[in-house]
Order: sequence, then structure tokens, then C-alpha cells
Amino acid sequence: MLLDTDSFVIDPKLYGVPDLQQLRDYRIWDGHYHGIRPTRNLLKQHEQMMFYIRRMGIERVISVDIGGMLKEPIVPTVYDNDMRNLLEREKDHLSGIIRIDPGFPEKSCAKMKEWIEDGPCIGIKYVGGNQSGITCSHPNSDAIIRMAVEMKAVIYIHTWIKIGGSPRYPGGGNYSGESTPMDVAALAQRFPDVQMICGHSGGDWELGVKAIRPYENVLFEFSGGDANSGSVDLAIKELGVDRIVWGGHGPSRSFSTEISKVLDASVSDAGRVKIFGGNYRRLAADIFRRKGLSLEV
Repeated sequence: MLLDTDSFVIDPKLYGVPDLQQLRDYRIWDGHYHGIRPTRNLLKQHEQMMFYIRRMGIERVISVDIGGMLKEPIVPTVYDNDMRNLLEREKDHLSGIIRIDPGFPEKSCAKMKEWIEDGPCIGIKYVGGNQSGITCSHPNSDAIIRMAVEMKAVIYIHTWIKIGGSPRYPGGGNYSGESTPMDVAALAQRFPDVQMICGHSGGDWELGVKAIRPYENVLFEFSGGDANSGSVDLAIKELGVDRIVWGGHGPSRSFSTEISKVLDASVSDAGRVKIFGGNYRRLAADIFRRKGLSLEV
């Protein structure tokens, strides 16, 4: 007998997972969205992703690929106008942060003025490597961070810890210019009053959490890495629930996998609301107000 898929509905409650309304009640903000890239399929991919964003009850997504890609993070693209128009048209549920390069601080600051001060974006992203081999901890970052502070911009830093080198050590296998949580710690020490996000929990969340633990201005983000039971529990124990933010990393990662990292943790629903979006809303509140955008923290 064939299964009638049109009438086959799974009740989430039977499997111990939240239903759509419960997901909406978490007020999820995806701080790491790859659904918009400067390609010919820019709009098509985002439209396809919106189906899943709505199905998972996600309130807002923050695109991290605005204004240029990895190999040319400063050079304008032919798709910039499409991105600007999309961000403006869907500003009720879509935000963007731009890619900067500490190897070119003056050009990065000019790009921030164009896209943040005079444009639709709310923050910056240090990407996962660059040609000059300069990480976020380099003194070149100081001018970039100071401008971000003036603009009230969100500061997101891609971090990873790849084993490599000779002799092998954590971070020795990183891409040229790819920051580690240790780089974020060095930057945070220079700017103790500036909040910033350590992205991907460093790839190795056990080493990452130890590196940034002393610096209360650093938030820890879980996205993109493998889903390991206990990872968010450890972060809560070491950092507290107010220092953790969430990202979906779609479409290269599934929302269900990334959401499960938080649902797996032994934390109250109030704590989950903070991790899923409350902490990011608090971080972005100033720039939302500055841009005249409505935001219920």
C-alpha cells in the first residue's frame, strides 16, 4: 500500500521537538546566513531559502556575504545594486553585514561608510582568510574597529582552529589571514569596551571557549561546525547564557541541525530565547535605532 504523502503529517510533539509556534516564540535571529551571494542566482537562491526560513519560524536572517566575496573583499561587484535593493525591500526580516579585509584598512573603512553609514548594512565581517595573511589581531584592525564603534556596527569575526604546521599545533593549518579565537582574544584585550562575535566557536569549541573566556566583550557563536552534544552546555558553563549567539549557516548547513545544538543544551526556555536571538538583538539595538529601524529587544 502506497503512503498518501499529501495527508501524512508528523506531529512534532510526538518526537519531543518544538512545533512552528514554539519556534516563533524563541524569536530566532540567524546571525550567519549564506543565502545571498553576488552571483547571477542571487535572488533565486534567497527566494528558495525563504521557504525554509519561514518553515522554521525564523524571525530575521543576517546575510554575511554582502558587498564582495572572499577573493576580492574590497572590490565592488556587478551585483551590489541587487543586494542593496533586496536589503531595502526585505528590511523587516533581512539584514546584511559587509566583508572587510584588515590588509586594506583604509579601503575597508571606505567600504563601511558606503555600506553601513550611507547604506543598508548593520555590521562588518572578518572573513575566513585573505591574500595578505593579516588576521583580526593585527594593528591594522584598530582603525576598522574604531570606525565600527562610531557607527554602532556589529562586529563578526570568522574564526577556525585547524591543526597543522611543523611541528603541528592548533591553528597551524589555517588559511592565510584566517583568524583564530586566540586572535579575537588579542583584539578584545585592546578594545575591552567593544563587543564582538567569535564566529563558528572557533571550529573547536573546547579550545575556542577557553581562549575567549576572560574577555566579557566577546560573544561566542555556534554555526557551521559539527553538531556535538554538550557543546552549548560547556559554553553556558564557562561564559554564561548572555554571551552566546546563534547562526544557521544555511544553505550549507541545515536549520534543524543548527537549532538542535541549542535544544540539546540543559537551559531554560528563557535562556534559549537569549541564545536564539535576544543576545544578538541587544548587540544590534544601537545601530537599528540609529538607522530608524524598529526593533523589539
